[in-house]
Amino acid sequence: MKDMNQRVFITLALTLAVWWGYELVFRPKPVPHAAGVAATTAPASPAAAVPPPSDPRAPSAVDVPRGTSPAGAPRPAGHRVTLDTARLHLVLTSDGAAIEQALLKGDKFKRHTEAGKDEAQVNLVASRAGEPLPLSTVVKSASGTVLVPADAAYEVLRHDDHSATFRAQVEGVTVLKTLTVDTANYRLDLNVEVRAAAALAGHLDVLIGGHGEAPSGGLFGSRSSLPARTICAAGSKIERVAVGAKTPFWDGPGAVEFAGIDEQYFLAAVVPPAQPPATCHLEARPDGALVSTVTTPVSVGAANASTLAFTVYLGPKDTEELSAVAKPLRHAIDFGFWSIIADVLLGVMRFFYKVVPGHNWGIAIILLTVSMKILTFPLQHKSMKSMQEMQRIQPQLEEMKKKFAGDTQRQNVEQMKLFKEHGVNPMGSCLPMLIQMPIWFALYTTLQVSVELYNSVFIPGWLTDLTAKDPYYILPVAMGATMILTQVLTPAPMSNPSQKTMGYAMSGFFSLLMMTLPSGLTLYIFVNNVLSITQQMYLRRTMKPPSPPARGQTVAIRPQRV
Repeated sequence: MKDMNQRVFITLALTLAVWWGYELVFRPKPVPHAAGVAATTAPASPAAAVPPPSDPRAPSAVDVPRGTSPAGAPRPAGHRVTLDTARLHLVLTSDGAAIEQALLKGDKFKRHTEAGKDEAQVNLVASRAGEPLPLSTVVKSASGTVLVPADAAYEVLRHDDHSATFRAQVEGVTVLKTLTVDTANYRLDLNVEVRAAAALAGHLDVLIGGHGEAPSGGLFGSRSSLPARTICAAGSKIERVAVGAKTPFWDGPGAVEFAGIDEQYFLAAVVPPAQPPATCHLEARPDGALVSTVTTPVSVGAANASTLAFTVYLGPKDTEELSAVAKPLRHAIDFGFWSIIADVLLGVMRFFYKVVPGHNWGIAIILLTVSMKILTFPLQHKSMKSMQEMQRIQPQLEEMKKKFAGDTQRQNVEQMKLFKEHGVNPMGSCLPMLIQMPIWFALYTTLQVSVELYNSVFIPGWLTDLTAKDPYYILPVAMGATMILTQVLTPAPMSNPSQKTMGYAMSGFFSLLMMTLPSGLTLYIFVNNVLSITQQMYLRRTMKPPSPPARGQTVAIRPQRV
């Protein structure tokens, strides 16, 4: 039993190392975003042709003729229109009547370098040349013939700060697109009216394009973002497809609730009308192109128009903000395996964030740590007392091994009786760590997903983003020092002093791991270590440590009934 705690500690450490190593090795690079705001009336160049999909079995809605105009007519000059609210700054282009830029306003939504310097406002449009812009539309006949392409030349009929209407006329088909931004939230209403000179039965594709990166990175490289992925909720199932996925295409099994581009902390999504039912198609190409397509049936009479109303969300993945636009959107937040624990941790931190003056997420994490320590205090205190008592009975255990040498079964029976007599649980020292590990994993997931913690400042000039690593590595080093001090204060079996050395080595290893992980997680572990050290010092004062037996002195063992 003497090496049991050491083996368990090594196993837990290796588990953490493998898991965090996997996260760092295979975590993809962040998606690059364009910066800046375009001029309102600057000419826009037509989009380039989109290459065909790599999988011929899954035709893409963006494989359509580009830059077409009515027969012989010159393509009109492109224009840009700006829509502006307190939360969003949108730049629309008349080439496709689509979104060219979607900037989130506010200091919170700024991209930062690792040194903490401002780069630009978060831009939810990550499309590159040749990739469809968000809210591009394609009108097709029932046979699949493209009638109005994604980059059709639209004219601007009217616009103001919050709304714009575009019109395109191609081969007898007229499309009116009106985009209206909501001043109260991150909502954009898209109304598409289709008219035709002759009866038309076909469908309308609404595209949201983006660009992602294949997974890459290094074991001790800088922290990377989760990849941008296509996302669709259809048929009671939510699917996400990233670049490099084994299956780069996915078709929804039923009516669509929403579809779009899912980034780490942000979402650009389209919610189709309930009737007629829409379908979705997701695509992630090896070159990084991401396309989510929502397809809605459209039927137009010779004298009638068909109007379809879509709801668009462009903003952070905040539960309240998502639900305010459309309730199904809240399912875009995915905590994965640790969802139950992560939900509880985030709820507790939200409470502390609201009630603490100054509204500081770093203080919320500290108070979360204190709360978890209070909840687990009885178990941890009992574990520490068990370790102290284990140290007391080490001489008796050594004598027992000598007395029953060669009889392992009798030795184990006598050891268990001795443990029971002194109230010692040989696995007790491992229980606190076993309890903390799920909390660590869940908190790490929370920091990677919850936009509330994105760009959250704890100490200005030092920890300006709790979801990023400590830029000066002060917190990981301090955490390592507290782990070493914990090893100094933790009683180790007298018969196995090498366990202390192993503990010191693992403390240094943990410090190296934490240098690339979110500073919010390092803060939690650091504060937990400080509280554990305080608890151990109190215990050492209340319990007199055992003294080793004098040289030549033997320890009597009470006869035990078998």
